Amino acid sequence: MNSPSTSTPAEQVPPRPTINEVIEYGKRLLALPELKVGPVQMHTRRARHQLKRIFGDVAEHTALFNDPPTSLSDVAARKFVEQRNKLLEEIASRLDASVAPVGAAGDRVFFGHGASPLWRELKDFVAERLKLPWDEFNRTPVAGFTTFERLQDMLNNAGFAFLIMTAEEEHADAKLHARANVIHEVGLFQGRLGIRKAIVLLEEECSEFSNIVGLSQIRFPRGRISAVFEEVRSVLEREGLVARA
Repeated sequence: MNSPSTSTPAEQVPPRPTINEVIEYGKRLLALPELKVGPVQMHTRRARHQLKRIFGDVAEHTALFNDPPTSLSDVAARKFVEQRNKLLEEIASRLDASVAPVGAAGDRVFFGHGASPLWRELKDFVAERLKLPWDEFNRTPVAGFTTFERLQDMLNNAGFAFLIMTAEEEHADAKLHARANVIHEVGLFQGRLGIRKAIVLLEEECSEFSNIVGLSQIRFPRGRISAVFEEVRSVLEREGLVARA
């Protein structure tokens, strides 16, 4: 752990901490001579943000991390942080047991997509013309499995991913955006495979979110994903999944 500084614990926490970093932040809070509600709220909200990214907005894990009361004594604040840190440690332990080691990769090409059928054209190109094994969320029946379990299975089996951001949802800014599930999958697969092996395909008129600006992208005309098939082939050749012609 880094040596203490003059900044507050909340300032020391990265904007998007991992679960383990949230746990460490909670431990630093417990070491303070006096614990106020503000840092406790920050601990809870950052834990909830990270859990939403992994499990989704309505998951049981996320619902456990409601905001603390606005008035907490020092003793109650410490108990609140201790309980949530314990929950986070249990969740982190289960994640470590269920996820393959970072760097371990399967052999399938994963397709993340929204409601647009364009992804099927890309899948047919990769599977039928390039003869690569593939996967997507609904390819395996998910009855009896949670979304999290299915995502873990796909992450463990993927060696490469195409995340297809099509212009489907109009937000308050009057711009068209990709579906939230695709944005979630971009984070998951780029975190697992790296940005060279988790490529965003961005449809014309679809807004890109700030975290992918400048990262590996293939842009294609509205409704014409076939226009970038040869660029897709080149990327797969670069990464050694397809032999160079």
